[in-house]
Amino acid sequence: MNLRHRFFSIAFFSLFFSYSFSEDIPFTGEEPPAPYTKITEEDLVKIETPKFISPRGAKSPEEENKIKFDNEIWQQYQKDLERYAKIKNLPPHFPIEKIRELPVAFFYTYTVKNDSENYLDTFNGLYARLQQKQGTLATINHISSPDDVKPGMNLILPLAQGLFIPKKANSTLEILLQKEYASQITEKTHMYEIKGEEFYFLPEKSFSQTQIAFFHDKGMILPLSKKIVTSEFGYRTSPISGTWKFHAGIDLAAPIGTEVYACKSGTVVAIADKTEHPLYGKYIDIQHNGNTTSRYAHLSQILVRKGQTVSTGQTIGLVGTTGASTGPHLHFEVRENGTPTDPTKQIKNWK
Repeated sequence: MNLRHRFFSIAFFSLFFSYSFSEDIPFTGEEPPAPYTKITEEDLVKIETPKFISPRGAKSPEEENKIKFDNEIWQQYQKDLERYAKIKNLPPHFPIEKIRELPVAFFYTYTVKNDSENYLDTFNGLYARLQQKQGTLATINHISSPDDVKPGMNLILPLAQGLFIPKKANSTLEILLQKEYASQITEKTHMYEIKGEEFYFLPEKSFSQTQIAFFHDKGMILPLSKKIVTSEFGYRTSPISGTWKFHAGIDLAAPIGTEVYACKSGTVVAIADKTEHPLYGKYIDIQHNGNTTSRYAHLSQILVRKGQTVSTGQTIGLVGTTGASTGPHLHFEVRENGTPTDPTKQIKNWK
């Protein structure tokens, strides 16, 4: 790798002075806006060691040279962050020829290490050590929760701090960000294509307090105020057919009209309200971060709509006895990639 690798053109550099926002043209998500910058693997400089390591004690000259080179890249990254901070604060149309120190690269990468003892390569450790804003590091790398950061994950580290809103949302958090910032994404919003994927860039934007709470939300809560389990997860004799049958969730007894809560923040992806399901009756499906969904069935009333973003503990419906039900209760399911899992293993403080 050549540290002084291929530099960006003046046209690319000028993007830092061209941000202009308008509330007249709402985001449609259809046509790429201008300006447009394409970032490939060749444009990324890889950081191997985000800390200084002494070359003393190296076993060979080759190892010593590698340590020096890795340290040089880390130091270059820190210098580039400082240089960019100066550049972005320059007035519009500042003569480029007067700028003597430009960043070597505008995007770096770092591969998360297995660091179970020091906890430096956790999300919280990385964003602080790499001097990235939480929202910047999370959005450009599709991180929906701190738990998403795993050893071997290749992180993109931009010098420009802000929110990178993906054109195609892949998680509840990204859907939430698209909706919240829709009015701020216009035909003049800068778009990046990074390794084939498109992002709208909102410079200097950070996670709001609501988004931070959503991002750090861990575990699920009980969807009712009281825990009265009448049927557990797994095989059982069906109270409807009398046959030995797999029960994909748990049943929680409660009077008709009892409030049902979202077990975790997410997006309502399906409801059966006007046309009741023959088995589940009136039900709600919520998609959470990743491929986790929860289902709330046999409801008497649904209080949310499809596509709505809900928060942990929000009232989404009322207990009923619709569908194949022998009495008032909530049938609660949790699925991972479509496969039913035991909800009691995911609800925090279940015991």
